[in-house]
Amino acid sequence: MIQKTAVTLVLTLLFYAGTAFTDGYAVHAEEFSADVVTSMDTGNVKGKLYFKNNRMNRNDMMGMITIMNRPHVYQIFTNTKKFHVSDVDTLEKDNPLAGASDFHAWAKENNMKKVGTESIEGFACDIYEGDVIIDKQSGQSAHMKFWLSRKLQYPLKTESMMPPPVGKVTTIVQNIKTGTQPAHLFELPKGYTEADSMEQAMGMPDMGQFSEGQMPSTEQMDEMMKKAQEMMKNMKQE
Repeated sequence: MIQKTAVTLVLTLLFYAGTAFTDGYAVHAEEFSADVVTSMDTGNVKGKLYFKNNRMNRNDMMGMITIMNRPHVYQIFTNTKKFHVSDVDTLEKDNPLAGASDFHAWAKENNMKKVGTESIEGFACDIYEGDVIIDKQSGQSAHMKFWLSRKLQYPLKTESMMPPPVGKVTTIVQNIKTGTQPAHLFELPKGYTEADSMEQAMGMPDMGQFSEGQMPSTEQMDEMMKKAQEMMKNMKQE
Protein backbone atom coordinates (compact mmCIF):
# COMPACT_ATOMS: atom_id res chain seq x y z
CA MET A 1 0.00 0.00 0.00
CA ILE A 2 2.92 2.35 0.66
CA GLN A 3 4.13 1.90 -2.90
CA LYS A 4 0.65 2.37 -4.28
CA THR A 5 0.11 5.50 -2.21
CA ALA A 6 3.37 7.16 -3.21
CA VAL A 7 3.50 6.30 -6.88
CA THR A 8 0.85 4.05 -8.38
CA LEU A 9 -2.16 5.84 -6.90
CA VAL A 10 -1.22 9.12 -8.54
CA LEU A 11 -0.57 7.47 -11.90
CA THR A 12 -3.73 5.39 -11.66
CA LEU A 13 -5.73 8.60 -11.18
CA LEU A 14 -4.13 10.12 -14.24
CA PHE A 15 -4.81 7.02 -16.28
CA TYR A 16 -8.45 6.89 -15.18
CA ALA A 17 -8.85 10.57 -15.96
CA GLY A 18 -7.02 10.62 -19.21
CA THR A 19 -6.65 7.38 -21.11
CA ALA A 20 -10.09 5.92 -21.52
CA PHE A 21 -11.01 3.02 -23.73
CA THR A 22 -13.19 2.80 -26.79
CA ASP A 23 -15.60 0.47 -28.45
CA GLY A 24 -14.28 -2.35 -30.59
CA TYR A 25 -15.79 -0.66 -33.63
CA ALA A 26 -14.16 2.69 -32.84
CA VAL A 27 -11.82 2.30 -35.80
CA HIS A 28 -14.78 3.79 -37.72
CA ALA A 29 -15.34 6.59 -35.21
CA GLU A 30 -14.36 10.15 -36.01
CA GLU A 31 -11.01 11.59 -35.01
CA PHE A 32 -11.25 14.50 -32.61
CA SER A 33 -9.50 16.73 -30.08
CA ALA A 34 -11.02 18.04 -26.86
CA ASP A 35 -10.40 19.55 -23.46
CA VAL A 36 -10.64 17.22 -20.46
CA VAL A 37 -11.53 18.40 -16.96
CA THR A 38 -11.17 16.06 -13.99
CA SER A 39 -12.63 17.10 -10.64
CA MET A 40 -11.47 15.72 -7.28
CA ASP A 41 -11.54 16.84 -3.66
CA THR A 42 -8.07 18.30 -4.15
CA GLY A 43 -9.23 20.47 -7.04
CA ASN A 44 -9.59 20.35 -10.81
CA VAL A 45 -7.17 18.98 -13.37
CA LYS A 46 -7.33 20.30 -16.91
CA GLY A 47 -5.88 18.42 -19.83
CA LYS A 48 -6.03 17.89 -23.57
CA LEU A 49 -7.18 14.80 -25.45
CA TYR A 50 -6.29 13.83 -29.02
CA PHE A 51 -8.15 10.81 -30.39
CA LYS A 52 -6.98 9.08 -33.57
CA ASN A 53 -8.63 5.66 -33.39
CA ASN A 54 -9.24 2.82 -30.95
CA ARG A 55 -5.54 1.95 -30.93
CA MET A 56 -4.03 5.41 -30.81
CA ASN A 57 -4.75 8.44 -28.63
CA ARG A 58 -2.92 11.00 -26.54
CA ASN A 59 -3.55 12.86 -23.30
CA ASP A 60 -1.64 15.84 -21.92
CA MET A 61 -2.23 16.40 -18.21
CA MET A 62 -0.31 17.58 -15.13
CA GLY A 63 3.04 17.74 -16.90
CA MET A 64 2.67 14.21 -18.24
CA ILE A 65 2.01 13.22 -21.85
CA THR A 66 0.46 9.77 -22.25
CA ILE A 67 0.53 8.34 -25.77
CA MET A 68 -1.37 5.11 -26.31
CA ASN A 69 -0.24 3.21 -29.39
CA ARG A 70 -1.48 -0.28 -28.64
CA PRO A 71 -0.03 -2.41 -27.28
CA HIS A 72 2.51 0.19 -26.09
CA VAL A 73 1.95 3.09 -23.71
CA TYR A 74 4.43 5.96 -23.56
CA GLN A 75 4.33 8.11 -20.41
CA ILE A 76 6.40 11.24 -20.93
CA PHE A 77 7.32 13.68 -18.15
CA THR A 78 8.09 17.25 -19.15
CA ASN A 79 9.81 18.18 -15.87
CA THR A 80 12.46 15.44 -16.07
CA LYS A 81 12.63 15.18 -19.90
CA LYS A 82 12.30 11.42 -19.55
CA PHE A 83 9.79 8.82 -20.69
CA HIS A 84 8.84 5.28 -19.77
CA VAL A 85 7.46 2.64 -22.13
CA SER A 86 5.11 -0.07 -20.91
CA ASP A 87 2.37 -2.19 -22.40
CA VAL A 88 -1.32 -2.48 -21.66
CA ASP A 89 -0.93 -5.93 -20.08
CA THR A 90 1.50 -4.53 -17.49
CA LEU A 91 -0.59 -1.43 -16.77
CA GLU A 92 -3.72 -3.54 -16.42
CA LYS A 93 -2.30 -5.02 -13.21
CA ASP A 94 -2.79 -1.62 -11.49
CA ASN A 95 -5.52 -0.21 -13.72
CA PRO A 96 -8.41 -2.41 -14.89
CA LEU A 97 -9.20 0.04 -17.70
CA ALA A 98 -5.76 -0.05 -19.29
CA GLY A 99 -6.21 -3.18 -21.37
CA ALA A 100 -9.78 -2.53 -22.46
CA SER A 101 -10.09 -1.68 -26.14
CA ASP A 102 -13.66 -2.95 -26.57
CA PHE A 103 -16.01 -1.14 -24.19
CA HIS A 104 -18.99 -3.46 -24.58
CA ALA A 105 -16.91 -6.59 -23.94
CA TRP A 106 -15.30 -4.90 -20.93
CA ALA A 107 -18.66 -3.72 -19.61
CA LYS A 108 -20.12 -7.22 -19.86
CA GLU A 109 -17.10 -8.77 -18.15
CA ASN A 110 -17.39 -6.25 -15.28
CA ASN A 111 -21.19 -6.48 -14.96
CA MET A 112 -21.73 -2.89 -16.08
CA LYS A 113 -25.38 -2.20 -16.87
CA LYS A 114 -26.90 0.31 -19.26
CA VAL A 115 -29.00 2.61 -17.08
CA GLY A 116 -30.08 5.41 -19.39
CA THR A 117 -29.16 7.94 -22.06
CA GLU A 118 -28.10 11.59 -22.04
CA SER A 119 -26.69 14.18 -24.44
CA ILE A 120 -23.24 15.64 -23.66
CA GLU A 121 -21.71 18.37 -25.83
CA GLY A 122 -24.45 17.63 -28.35
CA PHE A 123 -23.51 13.94 -28.63
CA ALA A 124 -26.01 11.23 -27.68
CA CYS A 125 -24.54 8.98 -24.98
CA ASP A 126 -25.51 5.65 -23.45
CA ILE A 127 -24.94 5.54 -19.69
CA TYR A 128 -23.38 2.46 -18.08
CA GLU A 129 -22.96 1.90 -14.35
CA GLY A 130 -21.54 -0.73 -12.00
CA ASP A 131 -18.86 -1.77 -9.51
CA VAL A 132 -15.42 -2.49 -10.97
CA ILE A 133 -12.53 -4.32 -9.31
CA ILE A 134 -9.61 -1.86 -9.21
CA ASP A 135 -7.18 -3.97 -7.17
CA LYS A 136 -7.16 -7.62 -8.17
CA GLN A 137 -4.94 -8.63 -5.25
CA SER A 138 -7.24 -7.25 -2.55
CA GLY A 139 -10.49 -7.44 -4.50
CA GLN A 140 -11.14 -3.75 -3.81
CA SER A 141 -13.78 -2.23 -6.06
CA ALA A 142 -14.97 1.22 -7.10
CA HIS A 143 -18.39 2.32 -8.28
CA MET A 144 -18.16 3.72 -11.81
CA LYS A 145 -20.43 5.39 -14.33
CA PHE A 146 -19.68 6.04 -18.00
CA TRP A 147 -21.42 8.18 -20.63
CA LEU A 148 -20.36 6.53 -23.93
CA SER A 149 -20.85 8.63 -27.08
CA ARG A 150 -22.54 6.61 -29.82
CA LYS A 151 -20.93 8.66 -32.60
CA LEU A 152 -17.42 9.07 -31.21
CA GLN A 153 -17.42 5.75 -29.32
CA TYR A 154 -15.60 7.43 -26.46
CA PRO A 155 -16.71 8.11 -22.86
CA LEU A 156 -17.51 11.84 -22.71
CA LYS A 157 -18.09 11.70 -18.96
CA THR A 158 -17.03 9.33 -16.20
CA GLU A 159 -17.74 9.22 -12.48
CA SER A 160 -15.69 7.01 -10.17
CA MET A 161 -15.99 6.63 -6.40
CA MET A 162 -12.42 5.68 -5.52
CA PRO A 163 -11.32 4.35 -2.12
CA PRO A 164 -10.07 6.85 0.52
CA PRO A 165 -8.24 9.15 0.48
CA VAL A 166 -9.17 9.83 -3.16
CA GLY A 167 -12.97 9.87 -3.11
CA LYS A 168 -15.12 10.90 -6.05
CA VAL A 169 -13.40 11.52 -9.40
CA THR A 170 -15.41 13.06 -12.25
CA THR A 171 -14.04 13.53 -15.76
CA ILE A 172 -15.81 15.50 -18.50
CA VAL A 173 -14.75 15.90 -22.15
CA GLN A 174 -15.46 19.42 -23.43
CA ASN A 175 -14.96 21.63 -26.50
CA ILE A 176 -14.90 18.67 -28.86
CA LYS A 177 -13.56 19.37 -32.35
CA THR A 178 -13.83 16.58 -34.90
CA GLY A 179 -11.27 16.28 -37.68
CA THR A 180 -8.03 14.58 -38.65
CA GLN A 181 -5.39 14.63 -35.91
CA PRO A 182 -1.76 15.29 -37.02
CA ALA A 183 0.53 12.24 -36.91
CA HIS A 184 3.27 14.09 -35.00
CA LEU A 185 1.04 14.31 -31.92
CA PHE A 186 1.44 10.55 -31.45
CA GLU A 187 5.23 10.50 -31.75
CA LEU A 188 7.80 10.84 -28.96
CA PRO A 189 8.96 14.47 -28.63
CA LYS A 190 12.62 15.18 -29.33
CA GLY A 191 15.08 15.69 -26.48
CA TYR A 192 13.68 13.02 -24.12
CA THR A 193 15.54 9.97 -22.84
CA GLU A 194 14.08 6.60 -21.87
CA ALA A 195 14.02 5.73 -18.16
CA ASP A 196 14.35 2.22 -16.75
CA SER A 197 11.27 2.63 -14.56
CA MET A 198 8.24 4.85 -14.09
CA GLU A 199 9.63 6.18 -10.82
CA GLN A 200 12.86 7.16 -12.53
CA ALA A 201 10.95 8.94 -15.29
CA MET A 202 9.02 10.85 -12.63
CA GLY A 203 12.19 11.75 -10.71
CA MET A 204 11.31 9.49 -7.76
CA PRO A 205 13.36 6.73 -6.09
CA ASP A 206 12.91 3.45 -7.95
CA MET A 207 10.64 1.11 -5.95
CA GLY A 208 12.17 -1.83 -7.83
CA GLN A 209 15.23 -1.53 -5.61
CA PHE A 210 13.25 -2.79 -2.63
CA SER A 211 12.79 -6.51 -2.15
CA GLU A 212 9.40 -8.00 -1.32
CA GLY A 213 8.28 -6.79 2.09
CA GLN A 214 11.19 -4.35 2.46
CA MET A 215 10.26 -0.84 3.58
CA PRO A 216 11.81 2.31 2.10
CA SER A 217 13.84 4.41 4.53
CA THR A 218 12.25 7.44 6.15
CA GLU A 219 14.27 9.70 3.85
CA GLN A 220 13.23 7.78 0.74
CA MET A 221 9.59 7.75 1.80
CA ASP A 222 9.68 11.48 2.50
CA GLU A 223 11.13 12.11 -0.95
CA MET A 224 8.48 9.97 -2.65
CA MET A 225 5.67 11.70 -0.79
CA LYS A 226 7.16 15.10 -1.58
CA LYS A 227 7.17 14.29 -5.29
CA ALA A 228 3.62 12.94 -5.13
CA GLN A 229 2.43 16.04 -3.27
CA GLU A 230 4.04 18.27 -5.88
CA MET A 231 2.06 16.47 -8.56
CA MET A 232 -1.14 16.74 -6.56
CA LYS A 233 -0.61 20.49 -6.07
CA ASN A 234 -0.68 20.85 -9.83
CA MET A 235 -4.25 19.62 -9.67
CA LYS A 236 -5.23 23.02 -8.32
CA GLN A 237 -5.07 24.09 -11.89
CA GLU A 238 -3.81 27.41 -13.14
